Amino acid sequence: MGDRVDRKDEEKQDWQRVETKYRAVTVGLVFNVVIYGVIFLVEYLLALKSGAEVLKADAFNNLTGTFSTVLLLTGVHIATDNDDDNDNDILGAPLDRQDTFYNRKRAQLLRFGIETVFTLITGILMIMIALKVIGDGLHGLVGFRTQQIPQPIGMVGAAISTGLILIIYLVNSLIGKKTGSAALRASAKDSLGDALTSLGTLVAIWLTTTFRLRWGDALASVIVGAFVLIAGIQVFVESSLNLVGYFNPHEERKYRRVIAAQSAVQRVLGVAAHYNGGVIIVDCTVAVAGKLTVLETARIAATIKRQLSSQFNVADTRVVFVPAEDE
Repeated sequence: MGDRVDRKDEEKQDWQRVETKYRAVTVGLVFNVVIYGVIFLVEYLLALKSGAEVLKADAFNNLTGTFSTVLLLTGVHIATDNDDDNDNDILGAPLDRQDTFYNRKRAQLLRFGIETVFTLITGILMIMIALKVIGDGLHGLVGFRTQQIPQPIGMVGAAISTGLILIIYLVNSLIGKKTGSAALRASAKDSLGDALTSLGTLVAIWLTTTFRLRWGDALASVIVGAFVLIAGIQVFVESSLNLVGYFNPHEERKYRRVIAAQSAVQRVLGVAAHYNGGVIIVDCTVAVAGKLTVLETARIAATIKRQLSSQFNVADTRVVFVPAEDE
């Protein structure tokens, strides 16, 4: 009895650590919203003062970065909004009210999955922004003779934007790597695209003011827009694959080797991993000796869960046992 209680308490503690890591994602996203808001104000005001249309366009591009981050923040909020006393639904749909640890964990996994949907929306938004940037750049190239030469002060806004967004990118990358959050990885890619856009804006303003090249900002917009488009497509594809349950088979083979290394496991019949939002869930079926007791198989399952969690940051592992004699 004591052994069963200890294992249950250990699983609860492991899950609480997952939830704590997940909530750390919120801190990174709130930081993004604040900094993006500051960048928009700085760039927009300096765009008005310098007459740099490309800087104004970059300001609104970064404003859309704020919108996309708010979408991600909403997804993470839904994923972590699990007040046991008041919250018994997900997006208005009712959840089972059984007050058990395993039922609450199932509800939490459903909330985690919402994050993938919002990450997908972010990818679509990035693609739309990129297409607009490319379209505006091509339009500027066609009519470059009518483009105004901006004042050099516009470079200050672009430089500030580039520096601050690179900080956002580093923060998102570090927290995303630590927590395994798909939301922060998507936000980091989005931020990198925004930083390249701001850098391209800086170069374009410098070219047009120094060499009087009226087509410089338009050409830079097309090139940088292409980078943003590639990043948006990557986010869209990754979130789409996560949504349909795809997982890298190379990583699944690593999990299989760890499971097969257990002395009591005679054969690994199957391993299927998938992302549920930003966390990894593993389902496996193993063949063991038919004479093993339920308590013994529970200990094997606990060992497998513990090793996959420590080695690969797997949030939850579900193990199905079948008797080897039936194979």
